[in-house]
Amino acid sequence: MFIFLWVQDELSYDRFNANADKIYRITAKLSDVEAAVTPPPLAAAIDAEIPAIEKATRLIPLHKMITAGTEKFNEKNIYCADTNFLKIFSYPLLEGNLSVALSSPEAVVLTEATAKKYFRSAEAAMGKTIYIDNDITGTSLTVTGVLRNIPSNSHLQFDLLLSTKLYDRMGNAGVWDNYAAYVYFRLDDNFKATPDAINAMERQINAIKNKSDQSGTHSSLSIQALTDIHLRSNFMLDVGGQGNSRQVTIFSLVAVFILLIACINFMNLSTAISSQRAKEVGMRKTVGAQKRQLIFQFMSESVMLCFISLAVAVTLMVLLLPVFNQLASKSISLHLLDMKTVAALLGTAVVVGVISGSYPAFILSSFEIQKTLKGVQASANGKRSYINGLIVLQFAISVILMISTLVVYLQLQFIKNRNIGFDKDNLLYVQMPQVGDLKDNKDVLNAMLSQHPDLGDYTIADHLPTYLTTGAPLQWPGMDPQKQVMASRLRTDENFIKTFGMQLIAGRFFSDDFKADDSSYVVNETALKSMGMPMAVAIGKKIIMNESEGTIIGVVKDFNFKPIQQPIEPLLIRNNFVGGYLVMRTSSDNVPHVVEQIKEVFGSIYGDYPFSYGFVNEDLSMLYVTERRMGKLFTVFSVLSIIIATLGLFGLTTYAVQKRTKEIGIRKVLGASVSGVITLLSKDFIKLVLIATVIAVPIAW
Repeated sequence: MFIFLWVQDELSYDRFNANADKIYRITAKLSDVEAAVTPPPLAAAIDAEIPAIEKATRLIPLHKMITAGTEKFNEKNIYCADTNFLKIFSYPLLEGNLSVALSSPEAVVLTEATAKKYFRSAEAAMGKTIYIDNDITGTSLTVTGVLRNIPSNSHLQFDLLLSTKLYDRMGNAGVWDNYAAYVYFRLDDNFKATPDAINAMERQINAIKNKSDQSGTHSSLSIQALTDIHLRSNFMLDVGGQGNSRQVTIFSLVAVFILLIACINFMNLSTAISSQRAKEVGMRKTVGAQKRQLIFQFMSESVMLCFISLAVAVTLMVLLLPVFNQLASKSISLHLLDMKTVAALLGTAVVVGVISGSYPAFILSSFEIQKTLKGVQASANGKRSYINGLIVLQFAISVILMISTLVVYLQLQFIKNRNIGFDKDNLLYVQMPQVGDLKDNKDVLNAMLSQHPDLGDYTIADHLPTYLTTGAPLQWPGMDPQKQVMASRLRTDENFIKTFGMQLIAGRFFSDDFKADDSSYVVNETALKSMGMPMAVAIGKKIIMNESEGTIIGVVKDFNFKPIQQPIEPLLIRNNFVGGYLVMRTSSDNVPHVVEQIKEVFGSIYGDYPFSYGFVNEDLSMLYVTERRMGKLFTVFSVLSIIIATLGLFGLTTYAVQKRTKEIGIRKVLGASVSGVITLLSKDFIKLVLIATVIAVPIAW
């Protein structure tokens, strides 16, 4: 039941939207990189030129500092949205008017939780002013709407919505080579979304893009159904918290395996003790009971037992649901008044009861009257072979789950301990404000930190090298004009290599002694391989990124700057002339001292701007939350299946011992030892478990 609810929740994502089956998203493939973002002008272009598209809308993610009253908030879940966004998606307003909520560049829509955080209530928030980036000198926005809190089964999770008119006012409206927007559209009700029709629409969208985009960036656009985004999205730059369709399949199989093992236990034990009901069967047949009536009786008993089990299970589930939600990081609720849920549970109980009671029912109903009334037991050979086969099957399943659990554990350990190309431990970071003159702030920060010689090595980079998302086409003299290589980009200073403990394998890194380094590049090994450029001749070669030509001065050994499930991509590093993140090497025993000193320096430069810090290894760990969660759930369910299988074997062993009580007594009288008796009773079961292991290991492999 827990797995059923988990799977049901995973499959329910975004289906709360009205006409969810009519809503789609556009994704892009640039070179070998598949991304969830597309150019911002695309939405208006397809809306105007494709009649089958009723509405198209954009979402552009932002990370801003918000000032509300006298308080400042570092908000990461912000989107700029088109006016029609709330008409495509079903995020109902508690306060405000749907048609005008995002119509002004100075408009902002809050969620109910955010409104309460800023102004104590949704009603009080309406008409209030907040500021982005800074207080009175920043951009002022007026609260024009308050949304209900976003459902947990929405792939989009946000706290504030700004108008894209504000984004367009910054000069981004017509930029076709800036892949920064999530573009969604709703199809006309008369459009039949067959595979051929969707493919034809993809060709239309690509033709529009190719006609409008004069930047020279080659990309191929695809259409993705809204209801597929959560489970079937492995795109770069996608929204966070995505699921995995394979996990749904795996856990569904685990649920089937657990039920199957429990059924096997019931069938084995019922068959084993069937001889105890032989006289009952004989008497019933004598007074006129037919075989089908006996089958119905025994299967009814099995189904009734399942209903009793279901009632106990529901009770336990209500009590344990908070624990399960914490383990699975969900907010699942059990709706016992929902007819679909009730039907699914009752249907499962009936199916399990019929399956588990079928063989014992047929065995019992087939006993002959004369033999059963005389106390003559039917041949047990058939029953023994049947029971042994089921024992092998259930333990084969358990061994497969045990090995799978071990593999999941080893993979999690691999993720945790793998050498990613730099020393991730004890790296503390502080995000610098994204307002004001960043270059001067960076220089002042460097100057003030140099007055604290007891601090460790530090560097300033525009992004943390944990999940880089910025990139552009890489060009070089003599490249094939039909080829396109997308490279990630990082800006940092001369201390980057030393602070992160990376390895420079050719040339040199940036230095204040070389003023020309502002136009130089350091590349990784993969970038050289993509260009077909031998390392021996790479230093001094010219390359171009974003129409900015520079010289390669060094080559850094490959390191993971994205989750390790993704292959290492080409990377270009440039000298950092702006701010971003201050990253400092610390030790575990001096973190409080370092934080206090940085906070003092930070306050003297940035005033009352909120100070917060984090650790690189914790950010890396957060990239694999889904994997760790799956590992925990898989371990719990696998252990449960093993316990159930063992309980069945324990029951059969207990029954076997009870049948052989006199034999055991005689053997002990004749001098048999306890160990000898244990060996006698367990050797047959051990053989079956060994056979199951031999069968299971290659399947698990």
